Amino acid sequence: MDLPLHEACINNNLRKAQEVVSVSPEEPYKRDADSRVPLHWAVSFQHEEIVSFLLSRMQNIDIDELKDESGWTPFHIACAVGNLNIIKELYALDTKPDLNLATNQGITALHLAVSKKQAGVCEFLLNNGASVRVRDKRSQLPLHRAAAIGSMGMVDMLCRAGSPLNRNDSEGWTALFHALAEGNGDVAVLLVQHGADPDLENADGSKAIDFAVNDQVKQYFLRNIA
Repeated sequence: MDLPLHEACINNNLRKAQEVVSVSPEEPYKRDADSRVPLHWAVSFQHEEIVSFLLSRMQNIDIDELKDESGWTPFHIACAVGNLNIIKELYALDTKPDLNLATNQGITALHLAVSKKQAGVCEFLLNNGASVRVRDKRSQLPLHRAAAIGSMGMVDMLCRAGSPLNRNDSEGWTALFHALAEGNGDVAVLLVQHGADPDLENADGSKAIDFAVNDQVKQYFLRNIA
């Protein structure tokens, strides 16, 4: 299948994109083997001019309907790559993207922004009402991911936005377990300050402290929550 507009979007060739669409106005809606429309690729490579051009040619577009084979929309991609200009342009559409729309793996835009350490995107999503309570297929909240990667700023944002603090994932771990297991002692202390329970046990009767990556992290944690 010849997909010249997809190629133009990948290669940042605005002139070619304009030529293709002028001849075939339906091109922006065509899907490739991964079920992606050209907009997926323009967003993925952060070609802002082409994104704007495509949106101007896609009337009454509903971003949520543009899912690829993995359930990703262009908005999911924008939040993962962290381009706020594109995110805001997509969110300014007449039909706004559902901030809590999940991919096939149950992953929301907020999960993606947190995982990719996109603090500015995380803040934008929270300010516009994204839920901190959606679990992915591993039963993880965005907070689990923020704790695992050690982001103090995003953990604080998510806690202040009302994220459940003591919710177990599919492994029986709360965010506190992940923080200590990854050696993020400062994040673990912050979680307790926000109300995480350090005495919660998993199915095996172990506490988060039992999974601290080393004794240094363990002692730091115990010293600072005393």
